[in-house]
Amino acid sequence: MSEEKIKLVLDTNTIISGLLWKGIEFELLQTIEQQKALLFLNADILMEIHRILHYERLKKYIILSELSPEQLIEKITALAHIISGNTPKTSLCRDKEDEKFITCAILSNAKYIITGDEDLLVIKQYKNIKIITTKEALELIR
Repeated sequence: MSEEKIKLVLDTNTIISGLLWKGIEFELLQTIEQQKALLFLNADILMEIHRILHYERLKKYIILSELSPEQLIEKITALAHIISGNTPKTSLCRDKEDEKFITCAILSNAKYIITGDEDLLVIKQYKNIKIITTKEALELIR
């Protein structure tokens, strides 16, 4: 019997950092690419990634990646399971923009939301979904 893989929802900053820099977020994306964990995204998260990848302040890093914003989106989309649907808003988040990550985790039955955002980290857990840092996620997967 095969071991069930950890289901993850990564917040937008974690994804962007993993795509553009070689830090621990990059390492986390590599473990997903190696199929050691499963990544789930929804349309709201993808739209935010698209919007942020077009920020002027990221242009030099995108050029250094040697991929266009569209190619970076294709790369992350290829790694992810895209889910659809909406759940009632939880009103848990101080920043309402963060609700999309909880919604995605609920709909995908993900056990973890990975973030560096204090507005999410302060929640710690919602039902069976733990909100943890990239470092904690890498420790779990290893």
